[in-house]
Amino acid sequence: MKKLFTIVALAATSLIFAQDNTDSSSATKKVTTISGMGMFSDPSQFGLSFEFEGLRCGHGHSKKSTQLVNLSFGVMEYDSGIINNINGQGGVIEIGSRQYYSKGDKLEGLYTSNYLSYGNIKFDQDFLEGKFEGNYSYFSFFSPELGYKMVFGNFTVDPFIGATWKIEIKGKGDIDNKNVDEWAPRAGIKLGFIF
Repeated sequence: MKKLFTIVALAATSLIFAQDNTDSSSATKKVTTISGMGMFSDPSQFGLSFEFEGLRCGHGHSKKSTQLVNLSFGVMEYDSGIINNINGQGGVIEIGSRQYYSKGDKLEGLYTSNYLSYGNIKFDQDFLEGKFEGNYSYFSFFSPELGYKMVFGNFTVDPFIGATWKIEIKGKGDIDNKNVDEWAPRAGIKLGFIF
């Protein structure tokens, strides 16, 4: 079943990055936003977000699309049932697309987005009873978000909320996936600069 989900996710990713044939004389300047990101979830993430202008949806429509890449430091608290509050850290990478619903051509206002995500969190902590170590990894192709991007000159403020459905990879070491929820809420903010 996980192989089927992986194949579907890879196919969806290729559609996200499909190219539109546009006459270069009518092409406008592409917009790129680089943001610092903080997100509270499971795992929580702190890192950089890169948003660049993508395909226009149809001709003459006001809907706009962008692509995103998030590179983050991930932190997570794990409860094993016997030992609680075990802290782990690692990395998270997300690739996704965003659809804006504001009027006009500006990339701001209300939006929805979805990500293809991979996270790997390592645990290594000593206790009086012994050592706890292991590795928690997950993959997700369903991480929808709802947000509102505000633009002040070249600066952006981008609060968002959403959820992540994690397809967990079998834990290594002392990690047992039954102690981690597959669904995780996510909320955060991005503060950025437009180039």
